[in-house]
Amino acid sequence: MTKTSEAFATKHDIAATAEDVARIRRALDRFYTAVETAEPVADTYIQIHAGDAIRSAFTKHNPLSGQAHGVSMVLADMPETWPPKYRASVAFHLSPLLDEVINS
Repeated sequence: MTKTSEAFATKHDIAATAEDVARIRRALDRFYTAVETAEPVADTYIQIHAGDAIRSAFTKHNPLSGQAHGVSMVLADMPETWPPKYRASVAFHLSPLLDEVINS
């Protein structure tokens, strides 16, 4: 496994091969692309009406079996080019999916 793949697996506390890491990264990229399609990147907050599309995209592209762990991975690896308001909005729209963390 490459050092980059190892660092990714360690960062997200997963046991993964290089192929697993590549698959997870592709899933994350598909999710980020779906978010950008639902609401183009801008230095603004994403409106409430886009929340369903964002959560639906996550459900479709979740890189892991657990919702909460997948959401935490999505939040930790959000594109650095996204403005803070946009990133905060994605976190807000995904927050209902963290229910299993709060209620476990």
